[in-house]
Amino acid sequence: MTRAKPLDAPSPAPGEAPAPLPPFPWGAMAILFFAHLVVDSLVSMLSPLLPLLRAKFQMSLSEAGLLVSALSLSNAVSQPLTALVVDRWPRLPWLLVGLGGSAFAMTAIGWAPSYGLVAAAVLLGGCMAGLCHPDMASRASNLSQRHKGLVVSAFLMGGRLGFSLGPLVAIGVAQALGMEWLWLYALVALAAALGVRWGLPEPPPSAHAGKDSRIFLRSLRASLRKAGLPLFLLTAITLCRAVVNINLMGFLPTLYVEWGLGLWSGGAANAILLFFGGLGVMLGGVLADRVGMRAIVVAAQVLSCLSVVAFLASPPGLGMAVLGAVGLSMYLMMGVGIAYAQEMMPDNRGFASSIMLGVAWGLASFSVWPISKVAEQVGLHTAFWLLPGFLAVSLCLSLLLPKRAKR
Repeated sequence: MTRAKPLDAPSPAPGEAPAPLPPFPWGAMAILFFAHLVVDSLVSMLSPLLPLLRAKFQMSLSEAGLLVSALSLSNAVSQPLTALVVDRWPRLPWLLVGLGGSAFAMTAIGWAPSYGLVAAAVLLGGCMAGLCHPDMASRASNLSQRHKGLVVSAFLMGGRLGFSLGPLVAIGVAQALGMEWLWLYALVALAAALGVRWGLPEPPPSAHAGKDSRIFLRSLRASLRKAGLPLFLLTAITLCRAVVNINLMGFLPTLYVEWGLGLWSGGAANAILLFFGGLGVMLGGVLADRVGMRAIVVAAQVLSCLSVVAFLASPPGLGMAVLGAVGLSMYLMMGVGIAYAQEMMPDNRGFASSIMLGVAWGLASFSVWPISKVAEQVGLHTAFWLLPGFLAVSLCLSLLLPKRAKR
């Protein structure tokens, strides 16, 4: 397999004609897009099946919330750990293992005979999905330096579309064949694994190859110190937004079922949120290459706060339409945030992405159980009014970001 090359051409020597730009790596980007779509569609299958799982195992709302929290936490917490080994040994088949493991575990929730086994499958599936993300993000960021914001956002758009399609696949299979037939979707994961194995360029060799592990860890600590306060602010912003995202994704189907609108309406609500989220990720990457990453981060806080308030203030039917604006604004900075963090830590791109997708989302997952407990007392819709407060905090933090990331 050939190695992916950045889009930028080297600067010509004086008097020489400029070297032609290498072609944009559309094929590699398509494979990463599809792999990310499959991984995140698997992760998103839990949420729309919660009403069915609650009926099957007589779960309370807080017990369902524990499953959502366990999935998000296992997915997120595993990423900083796997990012270390991906950055250290990028050419081992982490992505293939993660694809296979997440496909087995997440489809097992359909046939698992007890709540305990569903919880175990969720934990394993989250860890296996967490193994995939640092590898995919690192590969995506290496495809083009000139259009990094666009490339990373296009890769992330695959994940958002996966999140939007996963609930529809899960509900369709469950209602047509029964939840136990979810294993059929593992065949789609197999197709993605074949694409990765035979069509994806090899990642570049590690910058730390041949070095002692202690030197690698010292280099990582130095990168973190250099990134400093801006990286901390960006992580805190992502954390606040992840609290909103996790609770919306986890409980929208349950909210619509509580409103008496049915399981398909709940799945459609998640699909709308995440489909427009995919468009938002892509739009953010395009605009960031034009107006700068910080501007997109600040704009995302304002727009997402307004749209979430509008959704909560709307009746269910109109709220379904407003969810498009919520998805667009809530994911506007997702790819930009990862590219921003990787710009702060250019020698540890996998770890930088894991901070955004792992540390922040892992901490945010702890919010699910307390919010579900509040919801048991006052109802989900009322409890959701806590969410705009997190976006107000993220807006204040975004104003403190420097105009350019440290290099």
